[in-house]
Amino acid sequence: MKSLHRISLLLVAIPLVATLWSSLPMLLFVQHERLEIAGSQVGFYYANFVHEAGFARLMIAIIGLLILFIPFRKAERWAFVAVALLMVCYELPVFFFLSMERFGSWPIFQGLANPKVVSFQTVDFYRYFFMILALAGLAIAMPTFIRRHKIAPVGGT
Repeated sequence: MKSLHRISLLLVAIPLVATLWSSLPMLLFVQHERLEIAGSQVGFYYANFVHEAGFARLMIAIIGLLILFIPFRKAERWAFVAVALLMVCYELPVFFFLSMERFGSWPIFQGLANPKVVSFQTVDFYRYFFMILALAGLAIAMPTFIRRHKIAPVGGT
């Protein structure tokens, strides 16, 4: 049972690490734009929010990984609910709408948000792959969290 729980940890951690990794280019993206703003060549752009969205994605991924590797690993029920809510309310829309900017500097992952660069089959694969991993990990871990723990009797006998 412990090995299944460890496999579920790994399966749920992969999408969170992908979210963490994809936040890094968003943090660096705004640097060029700041030079233009300092030169007063630009007014208001949508891309001004990319930097802040990168920090938000970074913090959500870090908090999710901390919950995953500390209380989720210890099979605390609230951690399962927290990770499941994170996956359904944040990760599912992020991957479904393919809002991952880039997965860093790996050429195989670059340009996934632009269907012109890769085929539609590849885009659909990456759109569903990470969520399938996360949902499979949660499904594997569910029996561990549903199982009732025996309560020790009061008085130690």
